Amino acid sequence: MKTRLVCLILALGSAVMATAAEPLKITISGLRSDKGRILWMIQDGTTQQHGMTEPANGNAVIEIGGIRSDSVTLYAYHDENSNYRLDRRDDGRPAEGCCSPTIRREELSRGCSIALRYDFGPASPAAHDEQRHNRIPEQK
Repeated sequence: MKTRLVCLILALGSAVMATAAEPLKITISGLRSDKGRILWMIQDGTTQQHGMTEPANGNAVIEIGGIRSDSVTLYAYHDENSNYRLDRRDDGRPAEGCCSPTIRREELSRGCSIALRYDFGPASPAAHDEQRHNRIPEQK
């Protein structure tokens, strides 16, 4: 009886450790260069994980663990010039690639690939004029 109990405890413990040790992977694909790094944050309702990943061959891999919810939201951007900021163009749109998809747990367990968005299209003339009007004048 004791032998069976010890075997059961060891089996359950190893199964829990194997599940906890196995990281979930997200591949960020379609990077326009391997310069800089990918800065990311994952939010799953009550917890957050964040980090940096080096790009290689137009991709970067994020490994995370401890996800308990049914889905997570990934916030990521390609900090190509390594200034730790998402740079913006004059019209306020991002100058560096970024994304913020919601990813289901099933996709995470299979391993998923997310493409960053670099092209945000032309701004409407009204939005451009409003952006210019709301700027604080530079001090001379």
